[in-house]
Amino acid sequence: MLLCALLAASSALSCAAFSLCIGIPTHKRRCHAAHSAAILGAANNGNDVEGDGGNDAWVTKTLSTTYETTLAADQGLNQLSRPSRLRRIFRKKNATEDNANPKLYQFKYDYDEMTIGITSKSSQRTTAIMLIHPIGVGIGRWYYDRLLQSLVKRYGDMDHRLVFLSPDLLGSATASGPTIDEKSHSVTKIPLLNITDWTGQVANLMAEYETKCEEDGRPISSWSVVANGGCSPIALDVAAISAQKTSPFKAALTNVVISSPPRLPFFLESTDPTKVKKSYRTLSGITGRLFWWYSLRNDGRFIQKFSERNLVGDAANLGEKWTPNCLKAARLHDGRSRYSTFAFLAGTLQDGCVDSLNALKNSGVTIDFIRGEDKRRNRAKSWFWTRKKKADSASTEKEEVTTTVDEKKDASSGITVQEYVNKNGNRGEELFVGGRISLAWEDSDGYAKTLMELLCE
Repeated sequence: MLLCALLAASSALSCAAFSLCIGIPTHKRRCHAAHSAAILGAANNGNDVEGDGGNDAWVTKTLSTTYETTLAADQGLNQLSRPSRLRRIFRKKNATEDNANPKLYQFKYDYDEMTIGITSKSSQRTTAIMLIHPIGVGIGRWYYDRLLQSLVKRYGDMDHRLVFLSPDLLGSATASGPTIDEKSHSVTKIPLLNITDWTGQVANLMAEYETKCEEDGRPISSWSVVANGGCSPIALDVAAISAQKTSPFKAALTNVVISSPPRLPFFLESTDPTKVKKSYRTLSGITGRLFWWYSLRNDGRFIQKFSERNLVGDAANLGEKWTPNCLKAARLHDGRSRYSTFAFLAGTLQDGCVDSLNALKNSGVTIDFIRGEDKRRNRAKSWFWTRKKKADSASTEKEEVTTTVDEKKDASSGITVQEYVNKNGNRGEELFVGGRISLAWEDSDGYAKTLMELLCE
C-alpha cells in the first residue's frame, strides 16, 4: 500500500493532460456568429429549424463506431517483454512471422455528437469541432458534457451550422476493450506507445463523419480541433497531416485550440522510446495494479481529493458527478482503461511536436490557447517523466532535430509557447477564463464563450 500511495501521489492521475477552468474571458472580442439577443429562441420555443428537423438540433446524441488498427508499438513492446520472449520458445511462430502479420485491433467505442446553429436551403455550411479529452483515471468523453450543455444554452440561432464531436480516445472508457483479428479474442494489455495510435483514431472518425454528412447533404466545410494540456500533441499531429494533405478526411483543418498548455520545452523536446516502453512495462505490472486499486478504492476518495487539490480553483466546482463519472469509466472492460493512463504516465505523448509545428508553419492554421486565471501550477508529475541529460558529445549533437529554425535557441531563451507559435505564423492568441486547470468542466460557460471567440474570428 505504501508503494501504491507513493506512486499515486507522484503520478497523480496523469493530470498534466487536464485542462479545465472557470470564469469570464478577460479579452472581449466580438464574434460575428456567437452573440445573439435571442440565443436558442427557436429551440426553447419548440420550433423546427429548416434543414435540421428540429429534433436533431441542440441535442447531444451518443453514437457508436468501430476503429480497426495495428498499434504502432505492439511488436516492439513484445520484443522487449521477458514473458513474451519466453512464450516464443514454445510457439511455432517466431518474431519475424509476428512482425510480418501484426495484430489487427478492433476498438468499438462511443462518441457524442451535438449540433447547434441554423441551416437553410441557401446556407448548408457545416463547421465540425473535434473535442479531444484528457487522458487520466476514468476520464472519457463525459469530460465535455458541461461544455456541450453550455454551448446549447448560449448559442443556437447563428446562420452557421456547428457540429461538436467528443469521442472516447483509445484505451479510455468505452474504447478500452478491443478485440484482435477475426477470432475476436479479447485483449488483456493495450500497448498504446505512439502518438499516432490516437491520431489515427481521431482522423479516421473525422473521415467517417465527413462521409456521413455528405450523404445527408450537409458536407463539412472545415474542421477545428480542441485539446487539453498533455494531449495537445494529438491535436497538432492531426492538424499536421491535414496541412500535409495526407489525412483521410478532406475538409481543411483551420483551427487548433489548446487548453492549459504545457511550457514550450514540452513541445520541442522528446522522450527516449526505449525508456517509455520500459516505464510502460513497469506500470503494467504489480506497480500499476496497486496504483489503480488505490485510485478507485473507497468510492474514489483519492480521485476526489487529488482533483480538489490540483485541478480546480474551488473544490465545489467539481460538482457531484466528477468522481462518479471517473469511477464508472475506469471500471469499464475490467478496468482496462488503466493502460491509456499508464501510457500517458510512461511519457508516450511527450515525444515532441517539432515535426507537427514545422508542418503547420505559415500554413494558415491558427493555434490558440486558453488558460485559467488561477495560475497555481499543477505540481503532480509522474516518476517516469524525468528527462535524459544531454551529453556534450558530437554523436549526441548529430541526433538532435535540426529541421526547425532556432528551436533550441527558442527553448533556452525563455519565450512562451504562444510567442513561439506566433513566430511560426500560427497566430498564438491567448485568452483567459477563471479557475485553475480544469477549464471545460470547472467553468463551462466561460470556456464556451472563449472557445467561440477563437473559432468564429
